[in-house]
Amino acid sequence: MSMVKELHNEQDKSDFKNMNTGEQILWRSGQYSVPTNLTKQQAFKKLLETISEIENISNKPTRKLSSWYYPLSAAAAVLVIVVSLWFFLFNKPIENLVAAKGQQTEVKLPDGSIVSMNADSKISYNKNKFDNKRYVKLEGEAFFNVQKGTTFSITTNQAEIKVLGTSFNVFARDNSFRISCFTGKVLVRSGNQSVTISSGESAQLQNKTLLAQREKNINETALWRVGEFKYVNTSLNLIFEEIERQFNVTFVLPEIDEKKFTGSFSNKNLVSALDIVCIPMGLSYEIGSNSKIFIKTKSH
Repeated sequence: MSMVKELHNEQDKSDFKNMNTGEQILWRSGQYSVPTNLTKQQAFKKLLETISEIENISNKPTRKLSSWYYPLSAAAAVLVIVVSLWFFLFNKPIENLVAAKGQQTEVKLPDGSIVSMNADSKISYNKNKFDNKRYVKLEGEAFFNVQKGTTFSITTNQAEIKVLGTSFNVFARDNSFRISCFTGKVLVRSGNQSVTISSGESAQLQNKTLLAQREKNINETALWRVGEFKYVNTSLNLIFEEIERQFNVTFVLPEIDEKKFTGSFSNKNLVSALDIVCIPMGLSYEIGSNSKIFIKTKSH
């Protein structure tokens, strides 16, 4: 690979003609820097103007090689510059942290806050801006232990959460949302609704209405952290969805929309979990290939 030559003065610029096109473009782009006196909006406007100028240069009719070669080379160089400027100004260095199906992961954020992520969950944040703006996006379920400091914000598809320093569990999947506060206070907003919950309280969306309530045992709302899952009169479809996440399997289900489950299972053993859920519900199961499990209704 050839090295791009450095041109320091007018005499050195004679070497420019000896460079290939790629070297010329790289050298030209190296002479520019991002303006520090412009806002992002102003820089973007200039970027659009520059692109327009490039199009004008490229579209001008020419007769000889010497009359279009250097303008076109300059246009290509400017194009490299504006693309680099665009990347610098608008590219967001987003950090994505994922807990895959069958896994639970604990991560530490730049401010020292600890996040435990349930299986099939993801959080993301801007690494460069996190020190000034503590903000994360959550998809799935996670337990947050937030260090005290400036406002800590969490966005989900269903609601927004704001805290200063506290611990809480958030479940945000599909159209379901539930948050349980273990310590401190949490402000929750969904649309034009908002509630503030304190230690021992939870909030959830029911028919698009944000409701707060007192929990008899707040610890049970985050038993997944120790591999336990407890349910009271919960749709059986939701139970199988959680088993899919915990064991990285796929179910083929019969019509069970009306069935409700009360009980608990562990993510330590798949067969045990299937027995606990299926037997009292009058269901049988068959574990097939490719982690596919067929659930059938027992005939009487």
